[in-house]
Amino acid sequence: MLSKIDDLTSLIKDAQNKDTEAVLLFVQTFKPKLKSSLYQTSLSEREDLEQELTIKVMETVCNYNLDDTPGFFEFIEQIEKKRTE
Repeated sequence: MLSKIDDLTSLIKDAQNKDTEAVLLFVQTFKPKLKSSLYQTSLSEREDLEQELTIKVMETVCNYNLDDTPGFFEFIEQIEKKRTE
């Protein structure tokens, strides 16, 4: 499992460069969260939902724009700005 933000950023970049292993590692990294979320659904639908969500995670990581991701302080500024609007 990933332990650092830099590892995650690197993994996303590799996945976007069509590195199949990086995509699979990304999915495996978030699989525990995915599975725990699926416990809120009916047992009969879990397998299908897991497959659909896995595909969605793969699509999202491959299309994610790292350049549009704010840094910590930019993020805080965005939150503060929304509070005052």
